[in-house]
Amino acid sequence: ISKDKPVIIQCRSGARSAAALNQLEQQLGYTNLYNLKGGILAWKAEYEPDMQVY
Repeated sequence: ISKDKPVIIQCRSGARSAAALNQLEQQLGYTNLYNLKGGILAWKAEYEPDMQVY
């Protein structure tokens, strides 16, 4: 994972990606990470409502 560029961490609902982001920041010192709030489900609802979800 790059430490030089912004990185978005995502999961289905945003909870697991938030936990992963916290661990990466606390344990490895990342400062360039962003959680996709609400996960892919929230992104789908706003930008791709017809996208199939698994």
